[in-house]
This record gives sequence, C-alpha cells and structure tokens, in this order.
Amino acid sequence: MDLNINTSNVIDQLNKKNFLPGLYIVSTPIGNLADISIRALSLLSMSNLILCEDTRNSKKLIMKYGIKGTLKAFHKFNSTKEIPNILNKLKEGFIVSIISDAGTPLISDPGESIVQKCINEKIPIFSVPGASSVLGGIVLSGMNTSKFTFLGFMPQIKKLKEKFLERIIFSQETLIIYESPKRIKSSLNYFNKHIPNRKIAIIRELTKKNEEVVRGTVKTINDDFLKRVNVKGELTLIIDGSEKVKKNQFNNNEILSIINLYKKTMTDKEIVLKVSSKFNVSKRKVYQLIIDNK
Repeated sequence: MDLNINTSNVIDQLNKKNFLPGLYIVSTPIGNLADISIRALSLLSMSNLILCEDTRNSKKLIMKYGIKGTLKAFHKFNSTKEIPNILNKLKEGFIVSIISDAGTPLISDPGESIVQKCINEKIPIFSVPGASSVLGGIVLSGMNTSKFTFLGFMPQIKKLKEKFLERIIFSQETLIIYESPKRIKSSLNYFNKHIPNRKIAIIRELTKKNEEVVRGTVKTINDDFLKRVNVKGELTLIIDGSEKVKKNQFNNNEILSIINLYKKTMTDKEIVLKVSSKFNVSKRKVYQLIIDNK
C-alpha cells in the first residue's frame, strides 16, 4: 500500500540543521513511493539542484512530497557536457543531489563520472542510503546472505557472456543479477543448458502492487517462464552458489556442458587445460569427454 504521510513538520525540523554543501547520492524508492527516508526528503527539499536520469519519472516523487527543487537530466548521453557546470555550482557552495529512476544511484545506473570528478576536485560527497533491489532481492530469495556478489546485467556479447556464465558456474557465493523482461526467457534458457539444477529465485516488481517471488531450480523456473505470454516489470535474479566447486562433485554431464561452452572459442588443448584445472580432474578424463562427444 502506498502511504500518504504528511512529513512536512519533520522535514522542517531537519531543515533547521544546515546541510553541508556538496554532492549527495540519494536513494529513492524502487516502486512504492512510501519507501523513502525522512532525511532523503529533507535533503531533496534543500537541494539547489537535483540530478536525475529522467525528469518525467522523478517528477512523480517530488510532486508527491511537495518538493520544489530544480530537476536536471543527467545521464550517459549528456554527462560529459554537464559535469563542468555542475562542478562549478558545487564549488560555489551549492547542495546538489543525484538520484536515479529507482533505488540507489550508481548501481547499474549513471553517476560514477560525477563522483570521480568530485573526488579529484576534493568536493565533499555524502551518501543518503535507502532502497536497493540488490539487498531487497537477496533477503527474499531464501538463499545464503553471508557472502554474495552483485554482477549487474548479463552482457550480450558472446565472449563476455561465456565469461559471465563461467563466473556463475564456479562461484561459491550467492550471485545477484539484473535482467530485463525482454531478455529473461532467453537468459533462463541459456542458464538451463549449463546449470539446470542450480537453485535460483526471481524477484519481479519488488515493492510494487504486482510483486512476485519465484523460487526453484533453473529448470523448473525456465519451464514456468516459457509458458508466460508476456513478462513485465523489473527483474532481480538470485543464483545460489555451487558447493560442488569446493567438494569436486561435478558429474560428466556437467563437465561436458562447460566443454561445450568453450568449443566455439577455444581449441581442444586449451579446453583440456582450462577445464581440468577448474574441476580438479585429470586431463585424460576431459580429453576423453571431448572425443566421445564429437
């Protein structure tokens, strides 16, 4: 439920305390507009300039809470041009906030360039933490949260895609991936060819009205999504780490799937060396699997 809370009195109290000039990295809601901190609202109301990906999306948030700050589009296509002007304003003592369309800025979103420039220019930078689909997703997944790695979006270039899958196969920690609804079926099908029995959770439309969490193996979830006519919404994939890497319990079919992954880009000799070292199995065994499946 989206709560309509009057926060003006609390914000006014916070505004009486001066915010230092500088760049503020401000987390905004993923979907539900109530998922924003009082400090974030207070800061945005005090900002001389609010940098955002798309002013049309960000207007929904600032209009809901009556924030009158100036919005300015800041994205990968105009950042080079805009950064010098933003730096000048920061040097003049402005309070500048950067937000993304949803969640925490810089996480698979624009913003790194301005942060690096501020560091170089010794301009103060502050973080105002809040919503993040990375953390929101992993706590819903039911998987190990003691050690995890965020990998961002899966690359579409074949060679990089193979490296990406290799990272997943040999990872012992929980992995977090973003994927678009347009590519989720092809990505699941790709995973299903190589890691069908790995546990996975897909979190769709986190914090929104149609929030959905699907848990199971890659194969079962792939079968589920293949039946869906149209997948909508933002997707976060949580993939369980492999205990088999540590215990060396891969079977021949699993080793063969890795061999097939490398076939188009590597020679048999290179595959033997790579796979034998990764799986800690004899070169003879790997070579025999290659010969038997030609």
